[in-house]
Amino acid sequence: MFGYWVHNLDPFLVKFPPSWSIQGIRWYGVAYLSAFVFAAWFLKHEHTRGRLKLNGTQQQNFLFAIFCGMLLGGRLGYALFYKFDYYLARPLEIFAVWEGGMASHGGLIGIFLALLLFGRRYRYSVFSLADLTVPLGTFGIFLGRCANFINGELYGTVTDVPWAVIFPNSPLPRHPSQLYEAGGEGLLLFLLSLHFIRKNTRLKTRPGLLASRFLIYYGLIRYILEIFREPDAKLIDCFSRGQFYSIFMVLIGAGCCFYVKKYPQGGCVFG
Repeated sequence: MFGYWVHNLDPFLVKFPPSWSIQGIRWYGVAYLSAFVFAAWFLKHEHTRGRLKLNGTQQQNFLFAIFCGMLLGGRLGYALFYKFDYYLARPLEIFAVWEGGMASHGGLIGIFLALLLFGRRYRYSVFSLADLTVPLGTFGIFLGRCANFINGELYGTVTDVPWAVIFPNSPLPRHPSQLYEAGGEGLLLFLLSLHFIRKNTRLKTRPGLLASRFLIYYGLIRYILEIFREPDAKLIDCFSRGQFYSIFMVLIGAGCCFYVKKYPQGGCVFG
């Protein structure tokens, strides 16, 4: 019998006095903030070295568009894809973002729509903008999944592996699936996207190729890792919600990959 680690991490980085209206600063919020700080640094770094065309104002608007798309898409996606009946009866609670509940698939849709509007305004290809978003988004996924682990939420299925964790809301040892996802969906794809950006000249001649591959890889990795994750909503036939939506991500990614190879796009943001 293994001595499993008992999860006792505090979801708050800083707790405020009980008399305050806000409980404190959560690690989840720190993760989001850190992701955008990194994104701002990355854009400025690439522009300074002549590898990115977006100027300072455009970089700020780009990040604002991504933030709005991610927040609105993630929240609405969670309401539609995971708890439709609940929020249909309580529509105003959709705006209670501080209570948690974000869907990564919905966030991706929201980000794409935001990029579409940004691209039309500044005459950049939405496919090229999507390429630029990949390293920023995957780093954010990495931090977000780490925050999920600290919060003790979205944990995995029951298991007896030596590295299993006993989470606060479950007396049984479970897979730390949040860390699996942080490594697979986040860190691995982040490093691969950086390598692609640094070494592959097709970013300029084939805008959208990186983003298309990201959809395929993310969908496949997410589908596999969902096996180790406790379903947080009713199954769709024999698939978890995450697996079901990931199938469409792979198909869309494959279709986009074929499209950008056959019909090269202009309006590249990379210098």
